[in-house]
Amino acid sequence: MKRTDFTFRKVWMIYTVYFLLLFTPTANAQQTSRLVSLELKNEKLSAALKQIEKMGGKNILFAYEETENYHVTASIRKQTQDEAIRTVLKGKPFNCIERTDYFVIQRKGKDGKTTQVRGTIYGDRNEPLAYANVILLAAADSAFITGCVTAEDGSFILPGNNEKKHLLKVTYIGYQPLTLPCQPENDIHLQPDAQMLKEVTVTASRPLMERKNGAFVANVAGTPLSMLGSASDMIGHLPFVTGSDGNYTVIGRGKPEIYINGRKVRDTSELNQLQANEILSAEIVTTPGARYSSNVSSVIRLRTIRKRGQGLSANAYADYTQGHSAKGKQGASLNYRTGGLDIFVKGHFNESDTYSTSHTQLQLNTSSEWKSISDNVNRAHDANFNGEVGFNYEPDDHQSFGIRYVPKTGLSDQELYSQGETVMLRDGEEVDRLTSDSHGRKHTNWNHTVNGYYNGTFGKWNIDFNADYLYGRSGGGQKVDNNGETDASSDSEVKNRLYAAKLVITAPLGQGKLSFGTEETFTERHDIFKQSGFSNDADNRIKQSIASAFADYSIELGQFNLTAGLRYEYQKTDYYESDIYKEEKSPSYHDLIPIVSIFYKKEDWNIGLSYRMMKLNPSYSMLSSTISYQSKYQYHNGNPELEPQKHNAFSLEGGWKWINASLYFDHARNMYTTYAKPYDDAKHPGVVLWTMASIPNSYAYGGALVLSPKFGWWQPQFTASLFWFQSNARSLNIQPLWNEVQPDFILNNSFTLPRGWFLNIKGRLAFGAKQSYAIKKTEGTVDAQLTKSFLKDRALRVSLVANDIFRTGTYHFRVYGDRTYNEFENYADKQRFGIRLNYQFNATKNKYKGKGAGESEKGRL
Repeated sequence: MKRTDFTFRKVWMIYTVYFLLLFTPTANAQQTSRLVSLELKNEKLSAALKQIEKMGGKNILFAYEETENYHVTASIRKQTQDEAIRTVLKGKPFNCIERTDYFVIQRKGKDGKTTQVRGTIYGDRNEPLAYANVILLAAADSAFITGCVTAEDGSFILPGNNEKKHLLKVTYIGYQPLTLPCQPENDIHLQPDAQMLKEVTVTASRPLMERKNGAFVANVAGTPLSMLGSASDMIGHLPFVTGSDGNYTVIGRGKPEIYINGRKVRDTSELNQLQANEILSAEIVTTPGARYSSNVSSVIRLRTIRKRGQGLSANAYADYTQGHSAKGKQGASLNYRTGGLDIFVKGHFNESDTYSTSHTQLQLNTSSEWKSISDNVNRAHDANFNGEVGFNYEPDDHQSFGIRYVPKTGLSDQELYSQGETVMLRDGEEVDRLTSDSHGRKHTNWNHTVNGYYNGTFGKWNIDFNADYLYGRSGGGQKVDNNGETDASSDSEVKNRLYAAKLVITAPLGQGKLSFGTEETFTERHDIFKQSGFSNDADNRIKQSIASAFADYSIELGQFNLTAGLRYEYQKTDYYESDIYKEEKSPSYHDLIPIVSIFYKKEDWNIGLSYRMMKLNPSYSMLSSTISYQSKYQYHNGNPELEPQKHNAFSLEGGWKWINASLYFDHARNMYTTYAKPYDDAKHPGVVLWTMASIPNSYAYGGALVLSPKFGWWQPQFTASLFWFQSNARSLNIQPLWNEVQPDFILNNSFTLPRGWFLNIKGRLAFGAKQSYAIKKTEGTVDAQLTKSFLKDRALRVSLVANDIFRTGTYHFRVYGDRTYNEFENYADKQRFGIRLNYQFNATKNKYKGKGAGESEKGRL
């Protein structure tokens, strides 16, 4: 197995192509940018600046009192905003200073010399204060010169005069006003105003979590969450969320859909490119509305900090971790903004070696008692690239549209290796001993995704339309040698295609708001499988159409918020085997998916009750009849007769200040399960088939408590949860039926240290339990992350990461099946140490608002 060898030549070639794609339209965009044309006749300077601000699209900060007495007469023809400002200031005692997000107009001193005054405003607990007022005063008479508000990271910049003495006055609600001598660099710490706090009950820092309209809202900006590296790193630290690296679970709700500014995240690599300090908030929605697909059990909505910078911005990152094997990720993005036009391009490259060890004991009771004992070492090498290129245009404040193209491919074949030894016992006597060597390969051709959107507001009405196209193709093969001889080989090929559209219209109705619309998806998947004789060849084609109509209505009645919604879905499946239509495997469904919620909030107290029905379709791999070879004594296949499973989910949630709790109950019909059963005792004695089936009734219920107080520079977050799961599988000849409680505890500690240092230590302990027909053992891990920001505006961030520090993240699982019992242990190289670097400049935010359509079908493909 080779070590990771980053193919920089391939990456460089791909980036070169994408950068050319960016700058070719950029050149034209510069010629067609929002230029300023004005005829000014004896216009007040302040009015002229406001007109230029409106036409140029970038804020202009100035003092009205200083500019009111000056007038402008000028003819401005197709000038940039900067040129237009300098035209109206010509011959007047003002300077223009351009920042990323705005222009500052500063009155010149008598000698005409100016400089910049910088600084950061902190609270009494060393947390940066966003939106604090900072005013520059003349030291002689305290006359106002200029002012601004701090950015989300507490920083500010003002034009000044280094030949004169000045004062800085800082005000922030809940803190004592502070006036002090001005320095070129200023780190200012405010003290709480005790009297004001008593009168208006303002806290000294932002709470980590709040409840708004029935959702848990985690404030990221200005809290320790903003220091946790990338969005991928941060999400696993959110309240009620567990997991990492794109695999997340909302406690009691399952895997969430993730959105960034209303757009569905299709590839988790995008979460690596988005930095936590660029995020304003994260909403955890435990009862999604009718506009979301019926299979969505929870949603995480990330909102980024909106900035209005113009010009070129870039972001680049590199991530390297080392365990038993190495993993590396790197990426870059460019965004060019001129006026209301964004042109963007991104590239993400991932190359990794994976390593895992497993120990399995599998018992089978048929005509004889069979027991196999296996120890395996699994390795894999993978390298892939995905990019993004597109544009977004906002002709005015009420409309926007854009197109996004996302290509993805493997840079080389994915190589899979497995070596191991298996001892086979029959009625207690050894009958076979195998030394196995398996080699698999998978090649991913170019996959293509295109999204186009339009969003417009007309009076009180809003229209949001998305259309999507997806095409993907992949193939691979497998060869297994036992004791030096080839025992099995196979080849496969998969093709996917999707068309989707979604329309959402929002309008006022009575005292509330009505949202309604439609969503349609059309998918096709073609699987071809050829093998050497251990099963049968397969040629399966599945076509599926889903048409949906939905409506949500919400209304606020005093301190109550009520929401009711209904979604209708029609689903038709056409199943073909070797181009022959199979009517018995081609069902159609008509479903109504209701949702009801009520939410109450008064001061620091809140409580909410909700109900939602969910319908989950099996993934296309679950529907495949192809029998794949895992080992000489283990095969695997899907089940094309699986029906959608339906859930009736109830939740009760409430909280007070930094205490939040959730109770949930879920009844599932036709829940999918993977289980083991005899393959063919007569022709293949001792062979187990892992297959899919549905369980008529399953129940999951439990609760979680999250405590997130703050003690100075220490921000702990303690999560305690209890989980019960009961699934009666006796219809599949699986006899055990346990229902023990499984406790789970998480302690997440964040330390905001002096001089910009940040430390996070997170520990988790999940106790074992017997539930349904499975036995879980106790597991626990401890992770740590140290982060430091450097350079101007914290443009460079460095994070040191240590995961599973004590190497305790071994996965233990025991499960019963149809006349089978399996004990499985796996360690997936979780103990890793690494470093992440991120650099960004001129950080404008892409304003692309495409949300995507057919998202559930994309996930199934």
